[in-house]
Amino acid sequence: MASGHAEFQATRSVTPCTSASGKGLLKYRREIDGLRAVAVLAVVFFHAGFSGFSGGYVGVDVFFVISGYLITSILRDELAQQRFSILNFYERRARRILPALSVVLLATSIAAFLLMPPSLMQDYARSLVSVAAFGSNVFFYLSSGYFSTASEEKPLLHTWSLAVEEQYYLLFPLLLAGLWFMRRINIAWLLLILALASLAVSEYLLRQDAVDASFYLIFSRAWELLAGSLLALARPEQWRGPGRIIRHGLAWSGYALIIGAVFLLDQKTPFPGFFALLPVLGACLVIAFCDPSDTLGKLLCSRAMVGIGLISYSLYLWHQPLFAFLRMKSASHPGAMMFFVAIALAFLLAILSYYYVEQPFRDKKRYSRNRVFQLSGVAFAVMLAAGLAGMLGQGFPGRFQQPELMTSAVGSPLREKCHTSGTDYLKPAQSCTYFGQRITWATLGDSHTVELAYALGEKLKQRDEGLLHLSFSACSPSLLFEAREPGCSAWMREAVAHLEQRQEIRHVLIGFSYTRALFGNLEHYPSLPDKSPVNKFTAEYAGLSREELREEYWQSLAATINRLLAAGKEVHVMYPIPELPKDITKAIMPMSILHTISPHDLDHMTSREFYLARHAFILGKLDSLPYGERLHAIKPVERLCPHGHCPAAADGQALYYDDNHLSIAGARKVLHELNTTAK
Repeated sequence: MASGHAEFQATRSVTPCTSASGKGLLKYRREIDGLRAVAVLAVVFFHAGFSGFSGGYVGVDVFFVISGYLITSILRDELAQQRFSILNFYERRARRILPALSVVLLATSIAAFLLMPPSLMQDYARSLVSVAAFGSNVFFYLSSGYFSTASEEKPLLHTWSLAVEEQYYLLFPLLLAGLWFMRRINIAWLLLILALASLAVSEYLLRQDAVDASFYLIFSRAWELLAGSLLALARPEQWRGPGRIIRHGLAWSGYALIIGAVFLLDQKTPFPGFFALLPVLGACLVIAFCDPSDTLGKLLCSRAMVGIGLISYSLYLWHQPLFAFLRMKSASHPGAMMFFVAIALAFLLAILSYYYVEQPFRDKKRYSRNRVFQLSGVAFAVMLAAGLAGMLGQGFPGRFQQPELMTSAVGSPLREKCHTSGTDYLKPAQSCTYFGQRITWATLGDSHTVELAYALGEKLKQRDEGLLHLSFSACSPSLLFEAREPGCSAWMREAVAHLEQRQEIRHVLIGFSYTRALFGNLEHYPSLPDKSPVNKFTAEYAGLSREELREEYWQSLAATINRLLAAGKEVHVMYPIPELPKDITKAIMPMSILHTISPHDLDHMTSREFYLARHAFILGKLDSLPYGERLHAIKPVERLCPHGHCPAAADGQALYYDDNHLSIAGARKVLHELNTTAK
C-alpha cells in the first residue's frame, strides 16, 4: 500500500467535501480520504482472509493512483509558481512516512525478538534491513510470493508497497522538474508513453511466468502511480464537461470497477498486468468525477469514511504485523472472531499513531526540518543495525532454553540454489552436484527430496562420491500426463532423459509428496473422500473422475520408475513422509522467550495409525512394486515412527522445518541405514 496522503493537513474538521488547506497547498477533498478508506478496508479484510474480499489486494493499486495524483498536483503547482524545492519535497515525505513507520518497526522488532524462533527471526531481520534501505519490494520479490501461505506470517510483507512509493518519490520529482524546464517537451505525452511501457512490462512478465517480478518491482508498478500523475496534469477540477449526469455515472462506474475487482478477482488472477486496469481506472474516474452532491460523494465524505481514510496509513502499517503474529502463535488457522479482535486493535493503534505520532511530526513548529531528518536518520540507522545483528546472530537462538532445537528446524542450505520451478527452470544438465567428485547417485522428485539429497550427499562424501540433485517445486511424476504446474512436465521428461544418458549414475532416489498431490494438504484430510487431484492436471483431463486421475498419476509414476530401471539404474523409492498437524516452528516455539515447551507435545505430534490411513492409496500402490535386486523401498515411517507415534524432534533436534518437509536432521535419520556402498 502507498501512504497516499499529500498535504491535506489544515482543515480536517470542516463539513464540506472541499476546503482550502493552506496557502499554496491543494484544496482538501474529503472524498479522497473516503476513497482511501475503501482501499485500506479492502486490503485489511483480504489479509484477514474474509470471504468475499478475494481481490482486496487491489486496494494497494487504488493507493498508488491516489499518491501519484496528490504528489503530482503539488509538484505541478510548485513548479508553475517557481517554488519547487526537492529538499522541501523530501522533507514532506519524511514527515509523512517515516515517523509512523519507525514506531511500527520498533514495536514489531520487539515482538519478533520475544515471539519468533531463530529461523523466522533471521528472515525478519533481513526484511528489516530491506525496509531500512527502501528496498523491501526487491527483498520480497527474491524471497517469497505475495500470495503464498508462508508470506502470511511475514510481519513486514506489506512494506513492499511503501518501497515502491519511496522509489517513485526518489525519481519522479527530479524527472518532472527536469521536463518542466525543457519547455519543448510535452510532459503528459512522455509520461503516458512511460506508463504504457510500464504496463506492457507488467503484462509481459506475467506471460513469462515472472509473476513475483510483475507484482513487486517498480518497473511493472510505476504505471499505476503515473496514471495518478497524468490525471493531476489533466487538472480534472477545471473540466467544464461532461454534464452532471454523465459525471455522476462515470464516478459510479469507477467505484464499481474498484468494488468489482475486490469481489471478483482472487489469488489466481494474473496480476497486476491488464487486470490492474480495473482498480486503476476506477480510482482515476472517482477522483476525476466524484461530486460532493452525488450519493457516492456523500458516502465517501461521510464522517466514518473520512475518519478511516485519515488513519489509513497507520492502519495499514499496524494490521499486517498483528495478523502475522496472530497466525504465527495460533495452533491452527485463527477464526474470524480472532481477526476481528486483531482489526479492532489495529484501529486503536492506528488512531493513537495518527494523533500522537503522525500529526505532531507534521507540525514544523514542533519539529524543524533538521530535527525530522536527524530523528529519521537515527531511527533507520538503529533498525539497520538491529537487522544486521539479527542476520549475523542467526536469529539470536540464545534467547531460548533449547537453542539447538530452534536452529535445527531448517531446510537444506542449498535449497534456494538447487531447487527449481517455473518455465525458466534450471536445466537438468546444469543442476547441482555435491559433495564428492564421482557422481554415482541422483535424486529425482519434488521439494520433499531436497533435504534428502543434502543428507545423502553427506553420506557419499565419505567415499568421495557425489550426487546429482534434480528437484522441481510441486511437480508430479508427470512423465505420461501434462501437469498443471508450469514447466513441470517438460522438466520431468528432460530430467529422466538426462539420467538415462548419465551412465556413471548407478543409483536414483525418487520421491514425491504423493498424497498431498492426490488428496490435498493435511489440513483438508477430513474431506479426504471428496478431495480432487484435478489441480495437478491440465484442463484436457477435466472429464476424468478423481479415481481416474489418481490412476493416471500412478501409471506415470510407475512408468518413471520403469524407465530408470530400463536404463540400468538401481531405483530407491521413497515412501511418503509422515506429516505434522502443524508447522514444526509452532510446535517447538514456546509462546515467548519467557515460556518453555513440553517434550510430550513434541513426542506425540502424529501417529503411525493416522499415517497408514492418510496414505493408504499410495502405500497400496507402492507396496505392489516388484522390489528386489535393483528396486528398493525406503520407508520413512519405520525410522520416524518406531513406537506407534511420530515425534517432531529427536535427540534435541527438530526432524522437520515446517509441517511436511524434513529438516536436515530428519533427512539424516531417514537415510541413516541406507546402504550407499552397494554397487
